Amino acid sequence: MSTCYNPKTMDELGQALSQLTGRSLILAGGTDLVLRLRSKHLEPDALLSLSGVPDLQEIEITPERASIGAMSTMARVNQALDGLPDLQALADAAGGVGSPQIRNKGTIGGNAANASAAADLPPVLWLLNAQAEIMGPGGARRTIPVQELPDGHQGNTLAVGEVVVRFVIDRPPLKGWRSAFVKLGHRSQVTISRIGLAAALLQEEDGTVRDARIVAGAIKPVPFPLPAAEDILRGKRPDPALAVELGETFKGNTRRVYKENAAKGVFQDILLRFQ
Repeated sequence: MSTCYNPKTMDELGQALSQLTGRSLILAGGTDLVLRLRSKHLEPDALLSLSGVPDLQEIEITPERASIGAMSTMARVNQALDGLPDLQALADAAGGVGSPQIRNKGTIGGNAANASAAADLPPVLWLLNAQAEIMGPGGARRTIPVQELPDGHQGNTLAVGEVVVRFVIDRPPLKGWRSAFVKLGHRSQVTISRIGLAAALLQEEDGTVRDARIVAGAIKPVPFPLPAAEDILRGKRPDPALAVELGETFKGNTRRVYKENAAKGVFQDILLRFQ
């Protein structure tokens, strides 16, 4: 590796992005990339670190929007959003990533841009219709729906010299909604998702579900909605007894029979969040 870039401002970041090639790598929290650098003996021609740009770590929550810098750590995302009903799913997902050490280093931008099928935050970002703000060479900006970030093949759609700098969630459409995220792994803690389930419900005063959104992760290369499950919930209370019927909506979405069966338990767990 011949060159390292460590910009301190957004302007310096735009300049550094102009110097990158297809062989360059971008370092966020480093919880995944550092392991790959060591295990695969990668030799990039340049390494760009995002850790020195304060603007990328800013989190701003207003009634109108949630603006979350891509270098915000899982711990900070969890702390900032925990207790906000419409954004609770994002707090749940961030708060359940790895160990405390990983949550203090791993970032929301790295988790999403890494595009792992098992990543916890993408299903929630899809659920909340987040927008990804992207910076390119020279500081050029563009914004895309987060659904357009993964390429469907365990990679992302970013061009050479582009990086996600911020996620923005429009909150007025979420007014009155409650959200939650649960996952199933091989262990109860510090585990990789085998099923990730993000749900948002709009409920009447008596608990009846007026509208529902459900997005599943860790099943296919990218998250996907479950409209059949949403239809089941509408007009009913979120009774955990519905878990078996809801779990049936996983059929046809995975070749792993155990996931079809396990989905029933995951639905039961998430419905308990809305009691």
